[in-house]
Amino acid sequence: MRWLLFLFILLQVGCATQYILPTNRFMTPESQGGMFNSQVEIQQTTGNQLTADLSQSSIHDGVTNGLISRTGYLFSTSIFDQIDLFWNHTGAANSMLGVKFQFLGSSRTGKGAGHKMALSAALGGNEHQIDGSTQVRYELKGNEFQFLYGYRFNEIVLLYSNLSYSTYNFSGKVTSTDTTINGLRPKYESKIYAGHGGMQLDMGAFFGKLECGYQQLKTTNTKDVVNFTYGYSLGVSW
Repeated sequence: MRWLLFLFILLQVGCATQYILPTNRFMTPESQGGMFNSQVEIQQTTGNQLTADLSQSSIHDGVTNGLISRTGYLFSTSIFDQIDLFWNHTGAANSMLGVKFQFLGSSRTGKGAGHKMALSAALGGNEHQIDGSTQVRYELKGNEFQFLYGYRFNEIVLLYSNLSYSTYNFSGKVTSTDTTINGLRPKYESKIYAGHGGMQLDMGAFFGKLECGYQQLKTTNTKDVVNFTYGYSLGVSW
């Protein structure tokens, strides 16, 4: 697990008034199955980069939003046949720890075709401090809830969908030589409603995913934003 901790530390990079919210999550309804069966995957996706608008020396003008390319990671391991623990991270966003419960269908190691359903919940929180002429220290806390449905046709092909609701809370303090923004304390809440669909292809222990979807982002003092996102991932299980 040391390499996971090292990776986590490397990825905690951000800009002074910017923070990242995730888009694609690549979560399927299948649990790993058994006990201590695991998988890890590397994802290529996008992130919502939110930038606090302090141009008017005010914290009441909301944020600007833009999509940027990001690398993500997902690690999960089973503790019971139907229950997984997982760690999910999109570069420079929160690391999320969560649990997934599959209540319909066979697990991944069960290799059974048919309908699959699961629920998952995750939470996370990071502290960032950026030094320079302007210093910003902030916390970003989040939680996510997902309803997952899929249908496995055979050992190779799984189609899946994901309906999710997330909330993220940003709370910061600005220290700057610019007296117009020095001492400002921006606070924003973002609510994310999303629906994604994807396909997983399995080749023995290796697998790949393609995923696309719709996301609506509502943030304090900011016009709602709609994004259409896509991404892919590659992984291995054991």
